[in-house]
Amino acid sequence: MKISSTIYSFLSNHSYLLPAGVITLTLGMLLLTLLPADTMGENQLWEYDKLGHAILFGSWSLSVGLYYQIHKSKAVKLWIIFVSGTAFGLLIEVLQHVLPVNRQGDPVDFLFDVLGCLVAIWLLKTILPEETEK
Repeated sequence: MKISSTIYSFLSNHSYLLPAGVITLTLGMLLLTLLPADTMGENQLWEYDKLGHAILFGSWSLSVGLYYQIHKSKAVKLWIIFVSGTAFGLLIEVLQHVLPVNRQGDPVDFLFDVLGCLVAIWLLKTILPEETEK
């Protein structure tokens, strides 16, 4: 049995984990990206923020895609998952630009959001059973 089949089977049998994961990721991402920058403190971890963007948006898109597949009877449309993750990333960058939170929208952050979403789509194509992909 492939590891992707094992992961899919586990999440299907414990489907309550996916909504909790999506909600936690969404709230965590909003918190990390919209809090004033000076509340984050000085830490070398923030030097890797582009990688963080890719990982967070990839994880979010992967979780949403798995949730959609396991909880809905229709096949998951991967382009919708990609557009959703990309739109979420764009929304955050716009909010950083317009809200008075001492943050600035960054096009490079958005590019790494998109990269994370693309990796998630590739993973979904690997994990999802073939008859469920579209």
